Amino acid sequence: MSILRVDPEPSLPDAYFEKLAELLGEDRARWARLPYEERMKELEWYHANFNTPDDLSLWPAELDGGVERP
Repeated sequence: MSILRVDPEPSLPDAYFEKLAELLGEDRARWARLPYEERMKELEWYHANFNTPDDLSLWPAELDGGVERP
């Protein structure tokens, strides 16, 4: 039995990002080109510095989503 290894960061063709830029705009396509770790680091920064819902929480917003309420 062989083990199938999955690339955690698959390389996508440039045509994919060109289509993203066409459909969603160049800023979003540029962000999508960033490596996964950098995208997560940026999301965590926004989450820590702005009053945003806890999108990175394990629990959905309906179940408090990690937001502290008085």
